[in-house]
Amino acid sequence: MKFIICFIVTFLSVFNGGTSEFDPNAVSHTTKAELLSMIEEEKEVLVYFYTNFEDCLQCKEKMPQFHETAVYLEKLEEGKVKSYKLAIKFPEYGVNSFPQLIFFHGKIPFRYDKPDEFTPDNILDWVEEAKQTPLPELSDETFEHLTQASTGATTGDWLIMFANGQRPECMKPNLPDLATTAARLRRRKNVAIVNTSVCPVIGKRFEIHPQNHCVKLLFFHRTEMYHYDKTDRSSAALLKYVLQDYSKDEVLKIPPPLDHKNAELESMIAALKAHFLEHANMSQLTFFSGVGFGLLGVFAALLFILRRYRKKKLL
Repeated sequence: MKFIICFIVTFLSVFNGGTSEFDPNAVSHTTKAELLSMIEEEKEVLVYFYTNFEDCLQCKEKMPQFHETAVYLEKLEEGKVKSYKLAIKFPEYGVNSFPQLIFFHGKIPFRYDKPDEFTPDNILDWVEEAKQTPLPELSDETFEHLTQASTGATTGDWLIMFANGQRPECMKPNLPDLATTAARLRRRKNVAIVNTSVCPVIGKRFEIHPQNHCVKLLFFHRTEMYHYDKTDRSSAALLKYVLQDYSKDEVLKIPPPLDHKNAELESMIAALKAHFLEHANMSQLTFFSGVGFGLLGVFAALLFILRRYRKKKLL
């Protein structure tokens, strides 16, 4: 596939008479609101995030390569993939530094992970891989059926990110690197996500607290399980781990599947306990507050009576 893309890029370059002079207005700018709308509409968008050239020399150096890529991509994809520039950070999807190149394939973001190979043919090859890479979301019903984690992993190795989808700092900022990891591992290993806020059975099985939990990465290799607990969740770090470094970590036992009905019932009971505990704490607070105000009232009344008694005695 890479050879074909390189051939097409070379052909288009020759056809256009070689590399044209850099035009800073060749690719349109977008806004954060427009980008969020395009993501929600599941459009295919390639976005170059940059900042002031005076503060970011690499932003300036890589801009012409991005523009050239955008021209080729427009022709190769017949306008189906749009390219834009955005001169702000996008922390919702982990863009906290510049320059960054993110390809949004619908609601799945992919981060370009080879800054030293920022050329049109490499970027186009990466986009093509990303378009063919699934990032499935597993649920209580599908987790064991698809992974076969407890029966010998007959479906292959799995890198799974368990993230709380209700907390904005947990799921989306980690997706770009995880998705690119999936693209680099395509046809070799499986990568998936689990939204723990809506999967009580999985949460109980892997001892994930639904309220306090943020992100947990587990790697399932045959009948073994490994916990990736490093703070570096870049695609380069994840690739290195699942391809070799996992063997240096402690082997964890894969917990057996739980009965869905029992797990859901226990989750409901736990939620009710938490509710009643909160109610009891509020009741105790109300009670002691009432007692405190009552004692304060009695003290104020005694003070008032004592003052009146002293006045009468003086008279």
